[in-house]
Amino acid sequence: MAGDALVRLEGVRKRYGEVVALDGVDLEIRRGEFFSLLGPSGCGKTTLLRLLAGFETPDAGRVLIGGKDMAGVPPYERPVNTVFQNYALFPHMTVAGNIAFGLRMKGLPPGEIRKKVAWALELVDLLGLEGRYPRELSGGQKQRVALARALVLEPQVLLLDEPLSALDLKLRQELRVELMQLQRRLGTTFVFVTHDQEEALVMSDRIAVMRAGRVEQVGLPDEVYERPKNRFVADFLGRSNFLPARPHPLGAETPLGPLRLKSPLEREALLVIRPEKIRLYPKGATPPRENLVVAQVEEIVYTGAENQYYLRAGEVRLLAYTLNQDLQEPGSEEFAYGEEVICYLPPENLVVIHE
Repeated sequence: MAGDALVRLEGVRKRYGEVVALDGVDLEIRRGEFFSLLGPSGCGKTTLLRLLAGFETPDAGRVLIGGKDMAGVPPYERPVNTVFQNYALFPHMTVAGNIAFGLRMKGLPPGEIRKKVAWALELVDLLGLEGRYPRELSGGQKQRVALARALVLEPQVLLLDEPLSALDLKLRQELRVELMQLQRRLGTTFVFVTHDQEEALVMSDRIAVMRAGRVEQVGLPDEVYERPKNRFVADFLGRSNFLPARPHPLGAETPLGPLRLKSPLEREALLVIRPEKIRLYPKGATPPRENLVVAQVEEIVYTGAENQYYLRAGEVRLLAYTLNQDLQEPGSEEFAYGEEVICYLPPENLVVIHE
């Protein structure tokens, strides 16, 4: 992945009446990376995408692509193309006609259009379907047509506005992999809008987590997941357990008692630990000697790949995950409702946040 910034936003602000959609956003997207904008509805991620596309103009700040200020540059002159959530295919045109539309608008000769359309069809594995109409296609095939129509114009930046949200789970999972492979093969910069945390973690080179028009954190997927900057990021990106904490010689004093940390707290903070980081042992086992908490199983959720245990330790509720057939104590069985278990909270997995 190249290190130079292809897209840069500098102090970008956008309002719709009294609603602040973007509130001073500074952001760099590198050439050739798969970059995701992740956040809840109304956080500003689609507005940001529309600003890049040229469908909206910022009230303040600058949008630069390839070092050029996009102020006053209309959408059809920008080096970007967009795949919309509903794909926006022309129902009266065939697959080939949809893909060729932008090329015809550019005035390319018919022979060159045929070559480029054939290339795009092969790229998205639609050869043989060029004569079909959108009504004759599955959801996944429509998504591929929309991708081909955008990519055939060879944009520097491909903007994707939640293009998988209308598909069923299994198809979404399959197309995630296809999108990743396609992006790596082409080297095109992808800017991907999603509210799906798993989607962002799986597909992205880097993620920007957004809230209320601001960028809360930017980083590699494992960076924002393992080391969230604040409670919002930790809570939105996956599931977390939160413990208020204050300084203690061992590390931190918490409602679960003293817990050892990698380094002692210097001031009050919040401790975060992901459910899969908590290790569960049956009563009578011999787990590590520190950071142990006895808890009672209140609820069990079976998801197929894992068990989710809702636990109570005094006044504190904890959530812990265990993979099926992957219990930590040899010879132990799955835990039952009402059973007391020992929870081990590894010091290296207790993350300290101050916001």
